[in-house]
Amino acid sequence: MKISTPNKPVQTITNKIKRGNILFTHKLQRREGVWNSSQKSLLIDSLLRGYLINPTYTVIEDGKQYVIDGVQRLYSIASFIADGYRLSKNLDPIVIDNESYEIAGRKFSRLDEKVQDELMAAQLQVCEITDYTDKDVREMFRRLNSGKPLNASQKMTPDMSDELSDAISGLVSHPFFEKTFSPTQLKNSTDLLVVIELLMLTEKGGEQAPVSFRKADRQKFIASYNDKVNEDTVNRIRQALDRLDGAFEDSVRLKQTSVPMACYGMYRVLNENRNAERYLEWLREFIDSYDSNEEYIRFCNGAGTSSADMVKGRLDYFDNAVNQM
Repeated sequence: MKISTPNKPVQTITNKIKRGNILFTHKLQRREGVWNSSQKSLLIDSLLRGYLINPTYTVIEDGKQYVIDGVQRLYSIASFIADGYRLSKNLDPIVIDNESYEIAGRKFSRLDEKVQDELMAAQLQVCEITDYTDKDVREMFRRLNSGKPLNASQKMTPDMSDELSDAISGLVSHPFFEKTFSPTQLKNSTDLLVVIELLMLTEKGGEQAPVSFRKADRQKFIASYNDKVNEDTVNRIRQALDRLDGAFEDSVRLKQTSVPMACYGMYRVLNENRNAERYLEWLREFIDSYDSNEEYIRFCNGAGTSSADMVKGRLDYFDNAVNQM
């Protein structure tokens, strides 16, 4: 693995982002836009004051740079320069060439020209990684983030094999999840968690023990599935998501605990050549009557919703429906 660490001005970096030469879509990275307004404002303020900023790490693939650590920094900078948000009202003025300039509460376009120039000329260290293996990148990502508050879903990513990581990356980007989850849920990688749970359901086998979605059991599944990813299963899951996405024009009012069940139900319908339209009609009725569905809801409430018994209760409910299609 080779690493070069050039310093580059903000203007060069943002121009590359605009042209699509720096991308935020690497499978190991969190979604952009996770930071709150205070964090973004402090970043811009630090750049203007010449404070040290943590390096950004990228891998070079086919002439493109994929960010594996530092998405939030680069996204926040590019968004600010595009007038995407205002700086915090609590920021102190900055001094350039012995002159004081107000920055509090301002968008980029409302900054004094000298301040704009100062920001665009600010330097960032961008590490460019070449001649690497995916194992190298996963292990470096794990170590870079060892002290960061990644959530349970994001912590699973470095444990995945190349094949599993590629398969899951292709599924979590499906537009159906944008209809199902809120922006906050997507930023927290809820779609990643659901895809793993969906794979667990498709691989559970006939009369095996009930599936548990507890953290330890998800990790065991990943370890066991790493070297036996079933491409046919992944493709059929994608077809199920396509069918669900086409059936709902707007947002889908499914609770998180029910999303893998609904997707698995469609997977079964397609895999067993059952009536897809009848299943979609049933699913719409299920969504509309959810609040009064005491038979099902009892498997969705409380702290133990990831336990094998609770998962089995939800799964049995959907399996019974599919068996009638």
